[in-house]
Amino acid sequence: MYYRRLWLLLGWLYVLLLLYGSLIQVPDINTYLDHTDKLIHFLLYFILAGWFIQLYSRHSQRRVILGGAILLGIVIEFLQGLTAYRSFDLLDALANSIGAISAFLLANTSMALLLKRFDKWIYQQGNG
Repeated sequence: MYYRRLWLLLGWLYVLLLLYGSLIQVPDINTYLDHTDKLIHFLLYFILAGWFIQLYSRHSQRRVILGGAILLGIVIEFLQGLTAYRSFDLLDALANSIGAISAFLLANTSMALLLKRFDKWIYQQGNG
């Protein structure tokens, strides 16, 4: 990858934003669909794990990413439980984990090449 450092930086910024967004006080949002927030949790951790999985090609590295994403989702839920304005939700932790696991399971598909292809395309635009 030509811009690997940039992709890593953006990935870690995503982690920081995820932490921040998970621990700040947010207004109570009424949703029309039950458990819509679980889909959001799934997607956030699917993106998190999927992003870093694209940056590392060895299976052992990808397992570490999977474990880290799952651990992060659980730790954040515990931290939310320590606040006066958020709460621990086991189903949120489960949705986070399923999102990360789903990205891991897609690691050997063309999904794992999206960022690499985009990286190459950007490089070619500037050096074409």
